[in-house]
Amino acid sequence: MSAKYLVYLTALSTYLLMVWGGYVTLGGYGLGCGTFWPTCNGTIFPALNWPTLVEYLHRLLSIVTGILLIVSTISVWKLKPRPAGPSRAMALAIILLLVQSLLGAYVVVTSLEPIITTLHLAFATAVFATILVACVLMHSSEGLGQATRQSRFP
Repeated sequence: MSAKYLVYLTALSTYLLMVWGGYVTLGGYGLGCGTFWPTCNGTIFPALNWPTLVEYLHRLLSIVTGILLIVSTISVWKLKPRPAGPSRAMALAIILLLVQSLLGAYVVVTSLEPIITTLHLAFATAVFATILVACVLMHSSEGLGQATRQSRFP
């Protein structure tokens, strides 16, 4: 799969994760795994009831999205010449996702403290926006046939 399509897939996965996270929050399933993190109700594979399943799926989707982000970032960095804008945007998305993940854990252990939950959503939005910027830059640099500046970013 090309780097461009990996970035697109990462954007889609991030969007789905945010929608599912909204369902977790609005459905009242945020403590479906209790206040345990990274485990769910104290185990890796919990007994499933609906609230636990909803929260557990959110956690699994976040792992898949994080892996996709790392793989797509590496694929963008491997492009020759390396496109500066998408490389930087994807690197920033990884940093934002790390903060986002820590906030997600903090949301759980603080029993859904409203300000932390709001920050969790804000960082999710920032991650998604940053990946969308990478998508636009990947599309425009390839679609217009423009030479892209090489990035000095590793």
